[in-house]
Amino acid sequence: MATGETIVGSLFQVLFDKFISLGLDVLQRKGISTALLNKWKRMLVTLHTVLDDAKDKELSGNRLVKLWLDDVRDLAYDLEDLIDEFATEAAQAKSEVESSTSRDESSGSNPNSCALVYETKVQEINDRLEEIVTREACLSLRKNVVDRSNYTNKRLPSTSLPEPQFFGREKEEAEILELLTSEAENDSILSIVPIVGMGGIGKTALAQRLFDNAKVIRCFESRAWVCVSDVFDVLDITKNILQSITGLSCEGKDLNWVQVKLKDNLFGKKFLLVLGDVWNEKYGEWTAHLKPFEVGAKGSKIIVTTRNLSVVSITGASPYPLEVLSLDNCLSLLAYHALGATNFKSDPYLEIVGKKVAKKCKGLPLVVKILGGLLRNKWNPDEWEAILNNRMCDLLTGENGGVLPVLKLSYVHLPSYLKRCFAYCAVFPKDYEFERDELVLLWIAKGFLDGRKAKENILSLRRNHFDELVS
Repeated sequence: MATGETIVGSLFQVLFDKFISLGLDVLQRKGISTALLNKWKRMLVTLHTVLDDAKDKELSGNRLVKLWLDDVRDLAYDLEDLIDEFATEAAQAKSEVESSTSRDESSGSNPNSCALVYETKVQEINDRLEEIVTREACLSLRKNVVDRSNYTNKRLPSTSLPEPQFFGREKEEAEILELLTSEAENDSILSIVPIVGMGGIGKTALAQRLFDNAKVIRCFESRAWVCVSDVFDVLDITKNILQSITGLSCEGKDLNWVQVKLKDNLFGKKFLLVLGDVWNEKYGEWTAHLKPFEVGAKGSKIIVTTRNLSVVSITGASPYPLEVLSLDNCLSLLAYHALGATNFKSDPYLEIVGKKVAKKCKGLPLVVKILGGLLRNKWNPDEWEAILNNRMCDLLTGENGGVLPVLKLSYVHLPSYLKRCFAYCAVFPKDYEFERDELVLLWIAKGFLDGRKAKENILSLRRNHFDELVS
Protein backbone atom coordinates (compact mmCIF):
# COMPACT_ATOMS: atom_id res chain seq x y z
CA MET A 1 0.00 0.00 0.00
CA ALA A 2 1.76 3.13 -1.18
CA THR A 3 1.76 5.99 1.28
CA GLY A 4 0.58 8.43 -1.38
CA GLU A 5 -2.57 6.46 -2.07
CA THR A 6 -3.23 6.14 1.65
CA ILE A 7 -3.09 9.91 2.08
CA VAL A 8 -5.43 10.65 -0.86
CA GLY A 9 -8.54 9.40 0.91
CA SER A 10 -7.75 11.51 3.95
CA LEU A 11 -6.92 14.54 1.78
CA PHE A 12 -10.34 14.57 0.12
CA GLN A 13 -12.03 15.20 3.45
CA VAL A 14 -9.63 18.07 4.08
CA LEU A 15 -10.49 19.51 0.63
CA PHE A 16 -14.20 19.37 1.43
CA ASP A 17 -13.58 21.27 4.66
CA LYS A 18 -11.40 23.88 2.94
CA PHE A 19 -13.97 24.46 0.20
CA ILE A 20 -16.61 25.21 2.82
CA SER A 21 -14.34 27.47 4.86
CA LEU A 22 -13.37 29.67 1.87
CA GLY A 23 -16.85 31.00 1.20
CA LEU A 24 -18.62 31.42 -2.13
CA ASP A 25 -17.64 35.08 -2.50
CA VAL A 26 -13.93 34.23 -2.48
CA LEU A 27 -14.33 31.38 -4.96
CA GLN A 28 -16.47 33.40 -7.33
CA ARG A 29 -13.88 36.17 -7.43
CA LYS A 30 -11.37 33.54 -8.56
CA GLY A 31 -13.52 32.32 -11.42
CA ILE A 32 -15.24 29.41 -9.68
CA SER A 33 -18.99 29.78 -10.06
CA THR A 34 -21.51 28.09 -7.78
CA ALA A 35 -22.36 25.68 -10.58
CA LEU A 36 -18.69 24.75 -11.11
CA LEU A 37 -18.13 24.40 -7.37
CA ASN A 38 -21.10 22.04 -7.06
CA LYS A 39 -19.83 20.08 -10.06
CA TRP A 40 -16.39 19.69 -8.47
CA LYS A 41 -17.90 18.59 -5.19
CA ARG A 42 -20.00 15.93 -6.94
CA MET A 43 -16.97 14.61 -8.81
CA LEU A 44 -14.81 14.56 -5.67
CA VAL A 45 -17.52 12.68 -3.81
CA THR A 46 -17.69 10.19 -6.68
CA LEU A 47 -13.92 9.64 -6.53
CA HIS A 48 -13.97 9.33 -2.76
CA THR A 49 -16.57 6.55 -2.87
CA VAL A 50 -14.36 4.29 -5.02
CA LEU A 51 -10.98 4.97 -3.38
CA ASP A 52 -11.13 2.02 -0.99
CA ASP A 53 -11.78 -0.44 -3.80
CA ALA A 54 -9.12 1.26 -5.97
CA LYS A 55 -6.50 0.96 -3.23
CA ASP A 56 -7.30 -2.73 -2.80
CA LYS A 57 -7.02 -3.38 -6.54
CA GLU A 58 -3.74 -1.44 -6.66
CA LEU A 59 -2.52 -3.58 -3.77
CA SER A 60 -3.37 -6.68 -5.83
CA GLY A 61 -1.12 -5.47 -8.67
CA ASN A 62 -3.59 -3.80 -11.05
CA ARG A 63 -1.30 -1.40 -12.93
CA LEU A 64 -4.08 0.59 -14.62
CA VAL A 65 -5.64 1.33 -11.25
CA LYS A 66 -2.24 2.28 -9.84
CA LEU A 67 -1.67 4.80 -12.66
CA TRP A 68 -5.16 6.19 -12.09
CA LEU A 69 -4.50 6.54 -8.35
CA ASP A 70 -1.23 8.35 -9.10
CA ASP A 71 -3.15 10.90 -11.19
CA VAL A 72 -5.83 11.25 -8.51
CA ARG A 73 -3.14 11.92 -5.93
CA ASP A 74 -1.42 14.53 -8.10
CA LEU A 75 -4.72 16.27 -8.79
CA ALA A 76 -5.67 16.28 -5.11
CA TYR A 77 -2.39 17.94 -4.17
CA ASP A 78 -2.67 20.53 -6.97
CA LEU A 79 -6.23 21.32 -5.98
CA GLU A 80 -5.16 21.71 -2.36
CA ASP A 81 -2.38 24.11 -3.46
CA LEU A 82 -4.92 26.17 -5.41
CA ILE A 83 -7.30 26.37 -2.45
CA ASP A 84 -4.42 27.39 -0.19
CA GLU A 85 -3.55 30.22 -2.62
CA PHE A 86 -7.15 31.41 -2.50
CA ALA A 87 -7.21 31.21 1.30
CA THR A 88 -3.93 33.17 1.60
CA GLU A 89 -5.15 35.97 -0.65
CA ALA A 90 -8.50 36.10 1.13
CA ALA A 91 -6.72 36.40 4.50
CA GLN A 92 -4.51 39.19 3.16
CA ALA A 93 -7.51 41.09 1.78
CA LYS A 94 -9.32 40.76 5.08
CA SER A 95 -6.26 42.05 6.92
CA GLU A 96 -6.08 45.07 4.64
CA VAL A 97 -9.74 45.89 5.17
CA GLU A 98 -9.40 45.61 8.93
CA SER A 99 -6.40 47.94 8.90
CA SER A 100 -8.33 50.43 6.71
CA THR A 101 -5.79 50.24 3.90
CA SER A 102 -6.17 49.25 0.31
CA ARG A 103 -3.89 47.55 -2.10
CA ASP A 104 -1.51 49.98 -3.82
CA GLU A 105 -2.28 49.58 -7.49
CA SER A 106 1.09 51.06 -8.36
CA SER A 107 2.88 48.23 -6.59
CA GLY A 108 3.14 46.31 -9.81
CA SER A 109 0.31 43.78 -9.35
CA ASN A 110 -2.14 43.46 -12.19
CA PRO A 111 -5.62 42.22 -11.09
CA ASN A 112 -6.57 41.30 -14.65
CA SER A 113 -3.37 39.34 -15.09
CA CYS A 114 -3.92 37.50 -11.76
CA ALA A 115 -7.51 36.73 -12.72
CA LEU A 116 -6.34 35.28 -16.05
CA VAL A 117 -3.78 33.07 -14.30
CA TYR A 118 -6.41 31.73 -11.92
CA GLU A 119 -8.88 31.20 -14.75
CA THR A 120 -6.28 29.09 -16.55
CA LYS A 121 -5.52 27.06 -13.39
CA VAL A 122 -9.21 26.51 -12.69
CA GLN A 123 -9.83 25.31 -16.23
CA GLU A 124 -6.85 22.95 -16.04
CA ILE A 125 -8.11 21.48 -12.76
CA ASN A 126 -11.59 21.07 -14.24
CA ASP A 127 -10.27 19.27 -17.34
CA ARG A 128 -8.13 16.90 -15.29
CA LEU A 129 -10.97 16.17 -12.90
CA GLU A 130 -13.34 15.33 -15.75
CA GLU A 131 -10.73 13.08 -17.36
CA ILE A 132 -10.10 11.21 -14.12
CA VAL A 133 -13.82 10.65 -13.49
CA THR A 134 -14.18 9.36 -17.08
CA ARG A 135 -11.29 6.91 -16.59
CA GLU A 136 -12.74 5.77 -13.27
CA ALA A 137 -15.88 4.58 -15.05
CA CYS A 138 -13.73 2.24 -17.19
CA LEU A 139 -11.98 0.60 -14.22
CA SER A 140 -15.08 -1.14 -12.79
CA LEU A 141 -14.41 0.21 -9.31
CA ARG A 142 -17.01 -0.49 -6.64
CA LYS A 143 -18.44 2.32 -4.55
CA ASN A 144 -18.22 2.49 -0.75
CA VAL A 145 -16.62 -0.93 -0.51
CA VAL A 146 -13.70 -1.87 1.65
CA ASP A 147 -12.67 -5.24 0.28
CA ARG A 148 -11.21 -6.65 3.46
CA SER A 149 -10.46 -9.96 1.75
CA ASN A 150 -7.08 -8.54 0.77
CA TYR A 151 -5.98 -8.31 4.36
CA THR A 152 -8.26 -10.57 6.39
CA ASN A 153 -9.31 -13.57 4.36
CA LYS A 154 -5.79 -14.05 3.01
CA ARG A 155 -4.67 -14.27 6.60
CA LEU A 156 -5.50 -17.74 7.87
CA PRO A 157 -8.24 -17.79 10.53
CA SER A 158 -6.83 -18.76 13.91
CA THR A 159 -7.41 -22.21 15.38
CA SER A 160 -7.09 -23.57 18.89
CA LEU A 161 -4.08 -25.73 17.98
CA PRO A 162 -0.92 -24.27 19.55
CA GLU A 163 2.34 -23.37 17.84
CA PRO A 164 4.86 -26.26 17.78
CA GLN A 165 7.43 -24.11 19.65
CA PHE A 166 6.72 -21.27 22.04
CA PHE A 167 9.33 -18.90 23.41
CA GLY A 168 8.88 -16.29 26.10
CA ARG A 169 5.62 -15.32 27.78
CA GLU A 170 6.25 -17.68 30.72
CA LYS A 171 5.22 -14.99 33.19
CA GLU A 172 2.15 -13.96 31.23
CA GLU A 173 1.10 -17.57 30.68
CA ALA A 174 1.40 -18.41 34.38
CA GLU A 175 -0.55 -15.33 35.46
CA ILE A 176 -3.45 -15.84 33.05
CA LEU A 177 -3.51 -19.58 33.77
CA GLU A 178 -3.95 -18.78 37.46
CA LEU A 179 -6.70 -16.32 36.56
CA LEU A 180 -8.52 -18.98 34.53
CA THR A 181 -8.27 -21.92 36.91
CA SER A 182 -8.24 -20.45 40.40
CA GLU A 183 -11.35 -20.76 42.56
CA ALA A 184 -12.18 -17.50 44.34
CA GLU A 185 -15.15 -16.85 46.61
CA ASN A 186 -15.97 -13.60 44.84
CA ASP A 187 -15.84 -15.13 41.36
CA SER A 188 -18.79 -14.11 39.20
CA ILE A 189 -20.61 -16.62 37.03
CA LEU A 190 -18.87 -15.27 33.93
CA SER A 191 -15.53 -13.45 33.69
CA ILE A 192 -13.93 -11.82 30.66
CA VAL A 193 -10.15 -11.98 30.16
CA PRO A 194 -9.04 -9.57 27.39
CA ILE A 195 -5.53 -10.16 26.00
CA VAL A 196 -4.50 -6.91 24.29
CA GLY A 197 -1.57 -6.01 22.08
CA MET A 198 -0.52 -4.76 18.66
CA GLY A 199 -0.81 -6.92 15.56
CA GLY A 200 1.74 -9.72 15.37
CA ILE A 201 2.72 -9.57 19.04
CA GLY A 202 1.52 -13.11 19.83
CA LYS A 203 -1.93 -12.74 21.43
CA THR A 204 -3.33 -15.71 19.54
CA ALA A 205 -0.29 -17.90 20.24
CA LEU A 206 -0.64 -17.25 23.97
CA ALA A 207 -4.38 -17.96 23.89
CA GLN A 208 -3.68 -21.24 22.07
CA ARG A 209 -1.22 -22.28 24.78
CA LEU A 210 -3.77 -21.55 27.48
CA PHE A 211 -6.63 -23.25 25.63
CA ASP A 212 -4.61 -26.46 25.24
CA ASN A 213 -3.12 -26.44 28.74
CA ALA A 214 -3.84 -29.72 30.57
CA LYS A 215 -4.90 -27.88 33.72
CA VAL A 216 -7.38 -25.79 31.71
CA ILE A 217 -8.79 -28.88 29.99
CA ARG A 218 -9.43 -30.48 33.40
CA CYS A 219 -10.93 -27.29 34.80
CA PHE A 220 -13.65 -26.67 32.20
CA GLU A 221 -16.46 -28.98 31.11
CA SER A 222 -16.88 -27.29 27.73
CA ARG A 223 -14.44 -25.33 25.58
CA ALA A 224 -14.91 -23.52 22.29
CA TRP A 225 -12.67 -21.43 20.02
CA VAL A 226 -14.01 -18.92 17.47
CA CYS A 227 -12.01 -16.60 15.23
CA VAL A 228 -14.12 -13.45 14.97
CA SER A 229 -11.91 -11.08 12.93
CA ASP A 230 -13.30 -7.71 11.83
CA VAL A 231 -16.94 -8.70 11.17
CA PHE A 232 -18.83 -9.22 14.42
CA ASP A 233 -21.90 -11.16 13.30
CA VAL A 234 -23.74 -12.38 16.42
CA LEU A 235 -25.60 -15.11 14.54
CA ASP A 236 -22.51 -16.54 12.80
CA ILE A 237 -20.43 -16.41 15.97
CA THR A 238 -23.15 -18.15 18.02
CA LYS A 239 -23.56 -20.82 15.33
CA ASN A 240 -19.81 -21.53 15.37
CA ILE A 241 -19.77 -21.82 19.16
CA LEU A 242 -22.80 -24.14 19.20
CA GLN A 243 -21.34 -26.36 16.47
CA SER A 244 -18.00 -26.49 18.28
CA ILE A 245 -19.62 -27.62 21.54
CA THR A 246 -22.39 -29.91 20.27
CA GLY A 247 -21.64 -30.76 16.65
CA LEU A 248 -25.22 -29.72 15.78
CA SER A 249 -25.94 -28.42 12.30
CA CYS A 250 -27.20 -24.83 12.40
CA GLU A 251 -27.86 -24.44 8.68
CA GLY A 252 -30.82 -22.15 8.09
CA LYS A 253 -31.46 -21.54 11.80
CA ASP A 254 -32.20 -18.08 13.14
CA LEU A 255 -30.57 -16.29 16.07
CA ASN A 256 -33.27 -17.24 18.57
CA TRP A 257 -32.94 -20.95 17.79
CA VAL A 258 -29.15 -21.07 18.07
CA GLN A 259 -29.03 -18.92 21.23
CA VAL A 260 -31.67 -21.07 22.99
CA LYS A 261 -29.83 -24.26 21.99
CA LEU A 262 -26.52 -22.84 23.19
CA LYS A 263 -28.08 -21.71 26.46
CA ASP A 264 -29.53 -25.20 27.04
CA ASN A 265 -26.15 -26.84 26.38
CA LEU A 266 -24.23 -24.48 28.67
CA PHE A 267 -26.71 -24.50 31.55
CA GLY A 268 -24.90 -25.22 34.81
CA LYS A 269 -21.62 -26.03 33.04
CA LYS A 270 -18.27 -24.40 33.62
CA PHE A 271 -17.03 -23.39 30.18
CA LEU A 272 -14.14 -21.60 28.47
CA LEU A 273 -14.69 -19.63 25.27
CA VAL A 274 -11.98 -17.94 23.20
CA LEU A 275 -13.03 -15.12 20.86
CA GLY A 276 -10.05 -14.34 18.65
CA ASP A 277 -9.23 -11.02 16.93
CA VAL A 278 -12.27 -9.02 18.06
CA TRP A 279 -12.86 -5.52 16.66
CA ASN A 280 -16.48 -4.84 17.58
CA GLU A 281 -16.98 -1.64 19.59
CA LYS A 282 -20.80 -1.74 19.68
CA TYR A 283 -22.03 -2.39 23.19
CA GLY A 284 -25.46 -3.54 22.01
CA GLU A 285 -24.01 -6.29 19.80
CA TRP A 286 -21.69 -7.40 22.61
CA THR A 287 -24.50 -7.73 25.17
CA ALA A 288 -26.69 -9.53 22.62
CA HIS A 289 -23.86 -12.01 22.07
CA LEU A 290 -23.44 -12.67 25.82
CA LYS A 291 -27.07 -13.66 26.52
CA PRO A 292 -26.65 -17.46 26.28
CA PHE A 293 -23.56 -17.48 28.53
CA GLU A 294 -25.12 -16.13 31.71
CA VAL A 295 -26.45 -19.60 32.65
CA GLY A 296 -23.04 -21.26 32.96
CA ALA A 297 -21.50 -22.41 36.22
CA LYS A 298 -19.50 -20.09 38.43
CA GLY A 299 -15.97 -19.57 37.16
CA SER A 300 -16.80 -19.72 33.45
CA LYS A 301 -14.44 -17.58 31.38
CA ILE A 302 -14.28 -15.85 28.00
CA ILE A 303 -10.85 -14.97 26.62
CA VAL A 304 -10.91 -12.11 24.10
CA THR A 305 -7.88 -11.27 21.97
CA THR A 306 -7.89 -7.79 20.47
CA ARG A 307 -5.70 -4.90 19.36
CA ASN A 308 -8.37 -2.36 20.25
CA LEU A 309 -8.68 -0.96 23.77
CA SER A 310 -12.20 0.24 22.91
CA VAL A 311 -13.19 -3.43 22.64
CA VAL A 312 -11.91 -3.98 26.16
CA SER A 313 -13.93 -1.06 27.50
CA ILE A 314 -17.26 -2.55 26.36
CA THR A 315 -16.46 -5.83 28.13
CA GLY A 316 -16.03 -4.02 31.44
CA ALA A 317 -12.94 -6.12 32.18
CA SER A 318 -9.37 -5.12 32.95
CA PRO A 319 -7.04 -5.58 29.95
CA TYR A 320 -4.06 -7.93 30.05
CA PRO A 321 -1.53 -6.16 27.76
CA LEU A 322 1.28 -8.02 25.99
CA GLU A 323 4.67 -6.40 25.47
CA VAL A 324 7.15 -7.25 22.71
CA LEU A 325 9.35 -10.34 23.04
CA SER A 326 12.90 -10.02 24.33
CA LEU A 327 15.76 -10.20 21.84
CA ASP A 328 16.85 -13.59 23.23
CA ASN A 329 13.38 -15.06 22.70
CA CYS A 330 13.20 -13.60 19.20
CA LEU A 331 16.56 -15.19 18.44
CA SER A 332 15.37 -18.59 19.68
CA LEU A 333 12.18 -18.32 17.63
CA LEU A 334 14.18 -17.31 14.56
CA ALA A 335 16.51 -20.29 15.01
CA TYR A 336 13.54 -22.65 15.25
CA HIS A 337 11.80 -21.44 12.09
CA ALA A 338 14.99 -20.95 10.06
CA LEU A 339 17.12 -23.87 11.19
CA GLY A 340 14.81 -26.23 13.08
CA ALA A 341 16.85 -25.68 16.25
CA THR A 342 16.42 -23.60 19.39
CA ASN A 343 19.78 -21.83 19.17
CA PHE A 344 22.72 -21.07 16.87
CA LYS A 345 25.37 -23.18 18.64
CA SER A 346 26.07 -25.11 15.45
CA ASP A 347 27.09 -21.92 13.61
CA PRO A 348 28.41 -19.01 15.74
CA TYR A 349 28.90 -16.73 12.72
CA LEU A 350 25.31 -17.27 11.61
CA GLU A 351 24.30 -16.27 15.12
CA ILE A 352 25.94 -12.85 14.62
CA VAL A 353 23.79 -12.19 11.54
CA GLY A 354 20.80 -13.82 13.24
CA LYS A 355 20.96 -11.31 16.09
CA LYS A 356 20.81 -8.47 13.57
CA VAL A 357 17.79 -10.07 11.91
CA ALA A 358 16.09 -10.67 15.26
CA LYS A 359 16.70 -7.06 16.28
CA LYS A 360 15.05 -5.86 13.06
CA CYS A 361 11.88 -7.72 14.07
CA LYS A 362 11.26 -5.27 16.94
CA GLY A 363 10.08 -8.01 19.28
CA LEU A 364 7.14 -9.10 17.09
CA PRO A 365 6.93 -12.91 16.85
CA LEU A 366 4.88 -12.79 13.64
CA VAL A 367 7.67 -10.89 11.88
CA VAL A 368 10.25 -13.33 13.31
CA LYS A 369 8.24 -16.27 12.02
CA ILE A 370 7.92 -14.83 8.50
CA LEU A 371 11.61 -13.96 8.29
CA GLY A 372 12.48 -17.39 9.67
CA GLY A 373 10.43 -18.89 6.85
CA LEU A 374 12.42 -16.87 4.30
CA LEU A 375 15.64 -18.16 5.82
CA ARG A 376 14.46 -21.75 6.17
CA ASN A 377 17.37 -24.17 5.73
CA LYS A 378 19.68 -21.46 4.41
CA TRP A 379 23.13 -22.02 5.90
CA ASN A 380 25.11 -19.58 3.80
CA PRO A 381 25.71 -16.37 5.81
CA ASP A 382 25.67 -14.36 2.57
CA GLU A 383 22.03 -15.34 2.04
CA TRP A 384 21.20 -14.15 5.55
CA GLU A 385 23.00 -10.87 4.93
CA ALA A 386 21.12 -10.40 1.65
CA ILE A 387 17.74 -10.83 3.34
CA LEU A 388 18.80 -8.62 6.22
CA ASN A 389 19.86 -5.81 3.92
CA ASN A 390 17.50 -6.09 0.98
CA ARG A 391 14.31 -7.96 1.75
CA MET A 392 13.06 -6.32 4.91
CA CYS A 393 11.22 -3.70 2.88
CA ASP A 394 9.58 -6.47 0.83
CA LEU A 395 8.35 -8.05 4.04
CA LEU A 396 6.86 -4.85 5.38
CA THR A 397 5.13 -4.03 2.07
CA GLY A 398 3.42 -7.39 2.03
CA GLU A 399 5.24 -9.21 -0.78
CA ASN A 400 5.68 -12.15 1.54
CA GLY A 401 2.12 -11.82 2.77
CA GLY A 402 1.83 -11.71 6.54
CA VAL A 403 2.62 -8.36 8.04
CA LEU A 404 0.63 -6.10 5.70
CA PRO A 405 -2.75 -7.76 6.37
CA VAL A 406 -2.14 -7.33 10.09
CA LEU A 407 -1.19 -3.67 9.83
CA LYS A 408 -3.68 -2.60 7.16
CA LEU A 409 -6.63 -3.91 9.14
CA SER A 410 -5.60 -1.65 12.00
CA TYR A 411 -5.53 1.32 9.60
CA VAL A 412 -8.94 0.49 8.12
CA HIS A 413 -10.53 0.56 11.56
CA LEU A 414 -9.24 4.04 12.37
CA PRO A 415 -11.90 6.79 12.25
CA SER A 416 -11.47 9.16 9.29
CA TYR A 417 -10.11 12.04 11.38
CA LEU A 418 -7.37 9.76 12.71
CA LYS A 419 -6.58 8.29 9.28
CA ARG A 420 -5.47 11.63 7.90
CA CYS A 421 -3.48 12.45 11.06
CA PHE A 422 -1.79 9.05 10.89
CA ALA A 423 -1.12 9.22 7.14
CA TYR A 424 0.56 12.61 7.57
CA CYS A 425 3.16 10.99 9.85
CA ALA A 426 4.60 9.31 6.75
CA VAL A 427 6.47 12.54 5.98
CA PHE A 428 8.76 11.91 8.96
CA PRO A 429 11.87 9.73 8.64
CA LYS A 430 11.98 6.20 10.01
CA ASP A 431 12.47 5.97 13.81
CA TYR A 432 11.61 9.66 14.22
CA GLU A 433 10.81 10.50 17.84
CA PHE A 434 7.54 12.43 17.91
CA GLU A 435 6.86 15.36 20.20
CA ARG A 436 3.17 15.71 20.95
CA ASP A 437 3.07 19.52 20.75
CA GLU A 438 5.08 19.61 17.54
CA LEU A 439 2.88 17.04 15.82
CA VAL A 440 -0.46 18.54 16.85
CA LEU A 441 0.60 21.99 15.60
CA LEU A 442 1.50 20.45 12.25
CA TRP A 443 -1.88 18.70 12.12
CA ILE A 444 -3.58 22.03 12.76
CA ALA A 445 -1.46 23.79 10.12
CA LYS A 446 -2.49 21.17 7.54
CA GLY A 447 -6.16 21.64 8.43
CA PHE A 448 -6.58 18.17 9.98
CA LEU A 449 -7.66 19.73 13.29
CA ASP A 450 -9.61 22.91 13.84
CA GLY A 451 -7.13 25.45 15.15
CA ARG A 452 -9.82 28.03 15.82
CA LYS A 453 -11.13 26.29 18.94
CA ALA A 454 -10.13 27.30 22.44
CA LYS A 455 -6.60 26.41 23.47
CA GLU A 456 -7.88 24.01 26.13
CA ASN A 457 -9.88 22.10 23.49
CA ILE A 458 -6.85 21.85 21.23
CA LEU A 459 -4.79 20.43 24.09
CA SER A 460 -7.54 17.91 24.76
CA LEU A 461 -7.68 16.94 21.09
CA ARG A 462 -3.93 16.55 21.06
CA ARG A 463 -4.05 14.12 23.94
CA ASN A 464 -6.96 12.16 22.51
CA HIS A 465 -5.71 11.94 18.92
CA PHE A 466 -2.12 11.21 19.78
CA ASP A 467 -3.00 8.68 22.50
CA GLU A 468 -5.49 6.91 20.24
CA LEU A 469 -2.82 6.46 17.57
CA VAL A 470 -0.28 5.27 20.12
CA SER A 471 -2.76 2.72 21.47
